[in-house]
Amino acid sequence: MSKYKIISKRQDHVIIQITDTHLMTDPNESFIGIFPEQNFHAVIAQILQEHPRIDAIVHTGDLAQQATTETYQRYQNYMRSLGIPFFQIPGNHDDINLFPFLVPNPKPACVEIGDWCIILLNSAVPHKVDGWIQAEQLNHLENLLTRIQDKFVILACHHHPVDMHSDWIDQHKLKNTEHLTNVLSQFTNIKAVLFGHVHQESLTVWENIQFLSTPATCAQFKPLSKNFALDDTAPGYRYLHLKSDGQFESTVFRLKDYNKIINDEISGY
Repeated sequence: MSKYKIISKRQDHVIIQITDTHLMTDPNESFIGIFPEQNFHAVIAQILQEHPRIDAIVHTGDLAQQATTETYQRYQNYMRSLGIPFFQIPGNHDDINLFPFLVPNPKPACVEIGDWCIILLNSAVPHKVDGWIQAEQLNHLENLLTRIQDKFVILACHHHPVDMHSDWIDQHKLKNTEHLTNVLSQFTNIKAVLFGHVHQESLTVWENIQFLSTPATCAQFKPLSKNFALDDTAPGYRYLHLKSDGQFESTVFRLKDYNKIINDEISGY
């Protein structure tokens, strides 16, 4: 395990989740009818305007659509310019060999913020769309959770551990959710699991743990759809207000003044 401690004198903390930026090597290139770089920067600009106090930004994967060194370096340079601690985990479109990991696999990273810990998991499997969390990583997770029972915990992974009730995307969910929940069921201080991959907002509660997906900064997927379909809702992000008593508030914000341009002929991504 690697711990990253964010120093804050406040009793409560603000975390922003972004996900599925799908950045291209050329920042001016389009992807499935939109411009990922421009969307991403617009979302960040709104985040900075709406929330002047942010302790950390967590990106839950598919950082790149074109997973090149140039793409990842440009992302890191941009995020560093914000002056806010930021962390990222890979998605199925990312190249694990190039991805800017916090720590080598399979040890999860733990971001400590006051009374809270954000644990970052890797659910990406090379050359596969669906997800899997390796047994060794789960063993490390269990050991980590045993050691931080005095903290409130939020986990983050890329793939959805719970059904979205969209046939096409549920084929590509986390394939060993039961292995993960077997670990989580042993602990009472876990408050939420954040994930991306599904390009839509959702909330599922299991054993008092909130499983939360967040809109992409890129294009959105239509909920409850049997086949692949894009939605015309705006890109967004998730705001989490973590309190010292273990309670938290979570709100999804979407990009204002968004020009909805949907190409109905697109059949996949």
